[in-house]
Amino acid sequence: MKTFNRIVLNIPHSSTMGVFNKEIGRWKVNPFFFNDVVLKHTDLYTDFLFQVDNTSVISVVFPYSRFVCDAERLDDDPLEEIGQGILYSSFKGQERLELSEVAKTYLLGKRREHLNSLISSLVENSLILDCHSFNSEMIGSVDICIGFNDDFSYDAETVELIANQFKESGYQVAFNNPYSNSITPTKERTDYKSVMIEVNKRIYMDESNYKLQRNPRQWMRWYGCLDKLYNKLLGLGRD
Repeated sequence: MKTFNRIVLNIPHSSTMGVFNKEIGRWKVNPFFFNDVVLKHTDLYTDFLFQVDNTSVISVVFPYSRFVCDAERLDDDPLEEIGQGILYSSFKGQERLELSEVAKTYLLGKRREHLNSLISSLVENSLILDCHSFNSEMIGSVDICIGFNDDFSYDAETVELIANQFKESGYQVAFNNPYSNSITPTKERTDYKSVMIEVNKRIYMDESNYKLQRNPRQWMRWYGCLDKLYNKLLGLGRD
């Protein structure tokens, strides 16, 4: 079984910070937009959902909302055509006011910092876990979506191990559905693997009010599963 020297958690979409900031946000102040769009399409709480007390697990968290700057979008992302590239210009009928060149430079720099932090966190034989969540209305029958690429970053044994651990913990697993692929912040080195884990929001929060679930059994199951998964991936010999 393949094991890794380090797990790097990429957490790009957990923040709501900066949406209405007059310099870098530039979205019109609108509580309905914030509640029905921003909160709904933010991977809320993923900045702590995937974290454990283990020095071999490193988190890289982007500080701003994806509506301010989407750190995962590609430089030539096709979603730019509909206003959802690195710097969104529109979303769900809402238009973003024009950003100044200073603001654009700043935000693109923050995106580059995030990607560089991912790259600098990699040691030989690292695994990137690309951490996200999705709304249950997208596909209610799936608890965990595992995404992967068709390139050097894919390892079938690793994907199978991750899937099996979630299944053993009672979660329904799908592959590349409803989302696919996983981040590869650099192709200049190929000594790492990358797997995306998307969690159905109903697993850990009440989607009607965006509050965390209060059922202790759910949290015991989640963190028990995560602890076993990380230990297996790191070859720590604990089950």
